[in-house]
This record gives sequence, C-alpha cells and structure tokens, in this order.
Amino acid sequence: MTRSMWCSTSSTLTRPAIEDLPVAQAAPSASAVTTVRSSPIARAASGAVAVQPAVVERRTSVRRAEDQPVSGGKPSFRLGDVYAEELDRLRARAHAEGFAAGHAEGLVAAEQVVAEAERAAEVRLAEVQARWERRLVSATAALGAAARHLDEAALPVADDIRDSIIGTVLTLVEDLLGRELALATDPVMDAVRRALTLCPADAPAVVRLHPDDLAEVPADAFADLPDSVRVVPDPSVERAGAVAESGPRRIDAQLGSALARVQAVLGS
Repeated sequence: MTRSMWCSTSSTLTRPAIEDLPVAQAAPSASAVTTVRSSPIARAASGAVAVQPAVVERRTSVRRAEDQPVSGGKPSFRLGDVYAEELDRLRARAHAEGFAAGHAEGLVAAEQVVAEAERAAEVRLAEVQARWERRLVSATAALGAAARHLDEAALPVADDIRDSIIGTVLTLVEDLLGRELALATDPVMDAVRRALTLCPADAPAVVRLHPDDLAEVPADAFADLPDSVRVVPDPSVERAGAVAESGPRRIDAQLGSALARVQAVLGS
C-alpha cells in the first residue's frame, strides 16, 4: 500500500482515545513522599487507610474503527477491506500479466515447434523424392533395356513371319489369277476391257497386246470397241495382258504387274 493511501485511510479512521485506556501508575519517588507527608493535607490523611494502586495490564491492541462511532453517523471504511481490495487488485494484475506472458511464450514455443516440424517434413520429403527419382531412373533404364532386347530378339522372327505371309499371299493371288485365266473364255479381251475401263470415254486410246494374242483374237472381237480405240501389237506385253495409253495416262492390265504391285504394298 502506498503512503498516500495510508494517509487518506488514516485520516478517515477515528483514532482510538489513548487517554481512555487504563494504565498502571508508577510508584512515587522518595522525595515526593517526603514532601507530601510534610504538608497539612498529608498529615491529615496519615491516619487514613493506605490504598495500594491496582496494576492494570496495558492494552496493546487498537480498537477497530468500526467500534468507534463517527460524527455524523456515517460508517467509515475498514482497513482490512482496503487491504483485501488492494490484494485482489494486485492478484488480478499479476494473473493478467502472468497469463499474457505465458500466452506469448506459448505462441513463441508453438511457432518454434511448427517451424521445426516443417523443416523436418521438408527434409523428409526431399529424401523421399530423391529416393523415388533414383528408383524411377533405374526402372526406366531397365524397361528401356528390356524393350531393346525384345525388339532385337523379335526382329528376325518378325521379318521371317512377314516374308512368309507375303509369299503366301502372292502364291494365293497367283493361284487365283491362274484359275481365272484357266476358266476365262477370252482372257485377252478381258484384259482389253480392264484397261479401257480406266480411260476417259470417247478419248483417243491405244491398246497394246502381245503379238501372239493379237493373232489369236478374231477380227470381229474388236467390233464392239469405240472407233477412237486402236489395237497394236507389242512384244513387251505379257501373254493375256494389255496396256492402254490415253494421252498422259498409261493403264497396265497385266497380271504380272498387278502381282508386283501387291508384293510392293505388302513389303512396305
């Protein structure tokens, strides 16, 4: 409690009457007794009975302020209440300051813990990523090596299978064409019609046939052809084949050329 508060409180409280308190009287000195006995009053009272003064215990405690009435009838504050209020205020202030300090320290500690956890997590994540990257690189290399080995091992087999398929298809086509030629009643005229099918209608065209085929074809077989079509012998044309030319176009209706084109497509 401060000095100003004590002074204001002391001025409000009623001072106890010290003079009202009974105090043990001190024994008179020898000179005083001699003087008193020499006086007329002392001599007159000498025949009276002497009364010994009673010893009264001194009261060291001060009566409470509430026990003393205050002028005007208004009650005064008690010193204990003032102490209690000041103590409560100090306790509340200490609690608030301690709570604030603890809260700040807790926040700082929590931030440190979070920062450490984040750093540890980042380190752990970097380690995991590095490990997975190494595994991925290793797996990729192994997969690439396996793929190359498979390609190298399968390449000869694939080439053999492809050649076998191409040969089988060509054989089948030749057999079918040979069957068609064997069953055809007029294979030369069939070749001429195939060649003229791709030529523009009514456009001048020249059809080339093998000389032997041209000699075997009856003369009236060409009567159905347009007047713009002219048939000529050509020893470079295979038997039962025909080649038609119309301007810049050249239509090859030979079976050998057709088989060569099929083989080129299958081999590409």
